[in-house]
Amino acid sequence: MNKIAVIGKVFVDIKGTSFAPLHKDAKNVGDITFSNGGTGRNVAQNLAVLGNEVRFISTVTNDQIGVGVLDELKSYGANVDHVEMLEDHGMGMWLAVMDNEGDLQTSISKQPDAKLLEEAILRQSVYALDGVDAVAIDLDLSVTVLERLIHLCRKMELPLFGVCGHLSVIERNRHLLQGFTGFICSREEAEILSDLSIVTVEDAIHVANELAKKGAPFTVVTMSELGAVYVDRRTATSGHVGTKKVKVVDSTGAGDSFFSAVLSELTQEKSAEEALKLGMKVAAEVIASTENGLVPEMLDALQ
Repeated sequence: MNKIAVIGKVFVDIKGTSFAPLHKDAKNVGDITFSNGGTGRNVAQNLAVLGNEVRFISTVTNDQIGVGVLDELKSYGANVDHVEMLEDHGMGMWLAVMDNEGDLQTSISKQPDAKLLEEAILRQSVYALDGVDAVAIDLDLSVTVLERLIHLCRKMELPLFGVCGHLSVIERNRHLLQGFTGFICSREEAEILSDLSIVTVEDAIHVANELAKKGAPFTVVTMSELGAVYVDRRTATSGHVGTKKVKVVDSTGAGDSFFSAVLSELTQEKSAEEALKLGMKVAAEVIASTENGLVPEMLDALQ
């Protein structure tokens, strides 16, 4: 069993899904659901369901909702001993509006207390990274924290993988990607970071290679219905993995699920192509459900 430390934020997701095409100037009738989310939390859940030994490093608010977040993660098998409970602003809230096709149209995000979160992450990482096989981190953290964690992982010789919860920090500090072993991003994020356009699979491989030259040697770019591409400059390999068309129920968490499955396979020394294939299967299962991530009931479909 792989031991993976996951570092990132916790959010409570409030999602409203319209029953009909959205109209911004009218009341839209639909359904509203509450669920636990956040890139870091989602990745911790996915990795745990896939059978990895997960140590989650984060904060939650010391209330009934925060306790519920931890209980849910524990039910999936994740270790939450390194999650600190704060009296206020320990986690964020995400309000999302989905159209009748299940696609995200707009959202509002209330962030957790950044200073307290990052102090907790640095405090807990000293202990939580001991003995793990790899580290996954949500890149939506301060430059100071990312630099400290990059230094710590280098010192401990730990593979470090980054996932974009939000692009703003890395967009302004692209040099940080040089400290990562692997980096996974969407087509839109890759275009912003590379200042290049992606239309075809060949374009995506070219952009992934350009990003890998200046950043993480293993770089993956996802392209929705076109699948995903990878470039691994350590082995001088690259490739493309397609995906099957699925009916979209809710696209929330699909990217986190893809990232988690790829990381899970790579830490088991599977090939990049095998890792991306599982990533596509897991993302497809999540997209076709109302879940933010992989749950045990979906595992049979992955065989």
